[in-house]
Amino acid sequence: MVFSGQNPVQVVHIGGSHVQAGVLSDALRTNMQRWAPGIVGERGFFFPYTLAGSNNPSSYAVRYTGVWKGQRCSVPQHTGPWGLSGIRAITTTENARVKIYGTQEKYTYQVARVFYRMSDTSYTVRFIPEPQKVVLRPEWGVIEAHYATKQDTLRFELVKANSPQRSFSLEGLQLLQDTLGLQYHAIGINGAATHSYLKADMFQAQLQALTPDLVIFGIGINDAHVVQGTFNAAAFEARYNTLIQYFKQVNPKCSVLFLTNNDCLYHGHLNRHTPIVNASMYALAQKHGAAVWDFHALMGGQGSIYRWINKGWASKDGIHLTKLGYVMQAEALSKALESTYLEHLRTP
Repeated sequence: MVFSGQNPVQVVHIGGSHVQAGVLSDALRTNMQRWAPGIVGERGFFFPYTLAGSNNPSSYAVRYTGVWKGQRCSVPQHTGPWGLSGIRAITTTENARVKIYGTQEKYTYQVARVFYRMSDTSYTVRFIPEPQKVVLRPEWGVIEAHYATKQDTLRFELVKANSPQRSFSLEGLQLLQDTLGLQYHAIGINGAATHSYLKADMFQAQLQALTPDLVIFGIGINDAHVVQGTFNAAAFEARYNTLIQYFKQVNPKCSVLFLTNNDCLYHGHLNRHTPIVNASMYALAQKHGAAVWDFHALMGGQGSIYRWINKGWASKDGIHLTKLGYVMQAEALSKALESTYLEHLRTP
């Protein structure tokens, strides 16, 4: 992409609340798009969490009319179905409107994709302003708006086109522009574990819309957040094998990077499962020819969470990081990726 001006790079970052919060993924996106001139890409796939009544990244605003409710695949009593994002926002309000725009930078696009649950009872999407062309991709559960000129705000309305239509289930959004670059897609929901995304029946189909070249797996902290001594490493690795298979089926050459769990607490005490989860990631990496970025070791290993809390780099809950902590994590990972890339360039 950098040297021959061909082929955009598609990065998919999938995890739990660390990704949903947006600080880590936004910082990684920004840092990676600064590696070389001319590789700033699109906003990529994302979800408007505000519609689902959940915390939304500060980098984009969601405005809406109508009554919406959310369902997450990480919540046992929620039944779905779900798509790639693992979360959905549902409304029965006719003529409900949605408006989304970047708060820190403009989300420029010429093609807007709305991922939703297609059915005879689903409202019809009407884009505002009216695009030059609308394309339906039922294999992905996507409706596309194609504009002749660049847009920077996504607006659409839900219209009842015929009598059976009575609801709408939104599963994700993607903004595209006809420029070469590094596209960074963020998929994350609060409480998500490896088994959560395996519930999503449209995960594989909608993943084809992203054609990932690199998947960054940051799922594991919620798998480890169980009664001490009950974590099943074999089952954890089996679920990850399935997720990796999903990505390899879309792109057999897709690279895989594991982000180890950060050091954390379980009900106020050190989580003894953290080193076991991280060892499983090393085993998975060896099996699949993948890479590992050992954030747990970088933090200082088992027990380092206390120092991070005292320094203001981690939240007092002992699970999440603060905004500064996530920015530090993104900076360190970006440097690791960049230095490895530069080392690759120097290799004959």
